[in-house]
Amino acid sequence: MRTEKIEAAIAELETYAKHGESYTNADGRYGWRNPIRADTGGLLQALALTASPKRALEIGTAHGLSALYLVSGMPTGSHLDTIEFHEEVGRNAQSLMDECEVPVKVLIGEARAVIAGLEAPYDLVFFDAQKNQYHPQLLDLLERKLIGPGTVLLADNVIDREEECRPFLDWFVEQGVEHHVVPTECGLLVARL
Repeated sequence: MRTEKIEAAIAELETYAKHGESYTNADGRYGWRNPIRADTGGLLQALALTASPKRALEIGTAHGLSALYLVSGMPTGSHLDTIEFHEEVGRNAQSLMDECEVPVKVLIGEARAVIAGLEAPYDLVFFDAQKNQYHPQLLDLLERKLIGPGTVLLADNVIDREEECRPFLDWFVEQGVEHHVVPTECGLLVARL
């Protein structure tokens, strides 16, 4: 699904500073937004191409760079939901998705609250928001049966933010779920339930 519009948007977003920016949402909650590193985008696209999900979920939209990489690897007729807790950032990301004419819906709100309202299961989930929330978000997705056997799970920053991700990483070991950490600049976990 690589179109000129998607490629132009990705090229523009790849110019954003990778060190990120801090911000506060309308409720006063602090957040940190930084684009995925240059070595991660193509990998996300390749993993989406390989997994061929009909429905995918991303937790942590930011400006939409990783969403564009993911959706560009997904098959025709597929759909990506992506969660962003900052309303203005989410609206801007949705506008970009609309301009690129991609099947992406930006869901605005706290990830766990948004997850509580989701109904249909996902074939692929990409975690890339608050690292200390990966584990509770994973448990919420499992409890609501939004993921299950065969779901591909991806998570960024599992090397550079390992301590924050520790409960999440330990879950895969404790549950005997086969997984691999790709040594990208930040570390990308790849697993299949």
